Order: sequence, then C-alpha cells, then structure tokens
Amino acid sequence: MLDTKVYVYNALKNDAPLVAALGSSTRIQYMYPNDFNTLPIVTYQETNNRNETFYDDAPVADESTIEIHVWTNVSTSAISKLVDTVMTGILYARDYAADVPDPDAKIFHKVLRYRRSITADDLDSI
Repeated sequence: MLDTKVYVYNALKNDAPLVAALGSSTRIQYMYPNDFNTLPIVTYQETNNRNETFYDDAPVADESTIEIHVWTNVSTSAISKLVDTVMTGILYARDYAADVPDPDAKIFHKVLRYRRSITADDLDSI
C-alpha cells in the first residue's frame, strides 16, 4: 500500500497562493480542524487506497482517493479553486464537489474528492 497522505500534504503546504489565502500552512490539517476559531482551514484525508496494478504478483500501483474539506466563514469558492489547482497539478481528477454549510454555526464547508492511479515512482518525487 502506497502512502499518499504525505504526498498530498506536501503539495498543499508548498503551494504559495493556497498558503497565502489561508494565512499559514498550519491551517492545512489532517482529518478535522483543530480549532474552528481560526478559519479558513483546509483538511485532507485518504478515503480509499486500493491495489490497482500488479507486476510479478506484487502491487505496483494503487488507486488513491483523497477527500479535502474547505472550512471558512465566507464563501468557499476562492480557496476551493486554489485546492483544485494544486490537486489537478499532481494529476488527481476531481470526481465530487459539494457544499455542506452549517448555517447555524455560520461556517461554510465544501467537500472535494479526488482520485488517481499512483505508483511508488510518483511518491519518490516528494
């Protein structure tokens, strides 16, 4: 199984426009925001990783599915576009996007899901 979490995290935290929009790379967090008082925040997680290609009975490529959440107190559009640019830049294809705001908490929330086939050689580039 290939670990894509570090690969995605590095791509997100090293993107200057995204980090500038968030205010700090510390606002890119794994799974769930540490604190909703410091919005905007981008969270990420691997939601699926399955063996896709085998060579000589050994896995050489996995299908990776990454889910990214954008949490803001204003529209999610600008940050979502920046995230999409980063993810498509590392060859992930978006296959899901949905707004799931919480009007009572006044939090805007967007879910973006990406998928790609990835090999160990791809991960060596991080």
